[in-house]
Amino acid sequence: MDSLETFLITSFQNVRSSRRTDRLHRVLLEKVLDNKPEWRDYSWRFEYTLPEDGFGGTFSIDIAAFEQETLKVCILAKAINSSVNKNIKNFANTTIGESARIMHAPNRTQLEKVLFISIHPREAPRFNNSGEIVGIDNVLSAKSRTKLNDVLLAQYDGIVEAKDVYYDINGIREKTNRSEFSTITIENLDRLDI
Repeated sequence: MDSLETFLITSFQNVRSSRRTDRLHRVLLEKVLDNKPEWRDYSWRFEYTLPEDGFGGTFSIDIAAFEQETLKVCILAKAINSSVNKNIKNFANTTIGESARIMHAPNRTQLEKVLFISIHPREAPRFNNSGEIVGIDNVLSAKSRTKLNDVLLAQYDGIVEAKDVYYDINGIREKTNRSEFSTITIENLDRLDI
């Protein structure tokens, strides 16, 4: 079984835990290096803190690559799997702001790539406070109305990109409660192309 698929099977569990985040970062780095084998020679760090960002503060980068001590690649990862549509514009705004924090940081002239990698189901559940499903989001439709890469290309000439990986949750329309998502089966997992 694919390592990303293995992660996604339990991705609705402990969605805010550092353990889940660590697993996501390891899996994504593996996928990135499958796509970009020339990056294998870099030294990779998880949860790297940029000492000074473009806003004058510090900034945490999920996955960072270095050549000696020079920052070369930044990866920021998200695996949002519920209530995606209501937050889609906020995700775009966050991506643009985080891009500025990295791209306008001092001494970033040798930065090769900044990737925002998001993993989403094509259809995502919306839960109420009791955990009942109150709707199903069409994530592809919402993402198609948010032209984030057009803005990033205009601002950063291809150095910064957003990459989306989609999958289907088997039987999503038969489920009625959050508890039924504790372990899911997925299909049609996209390949991450960089």
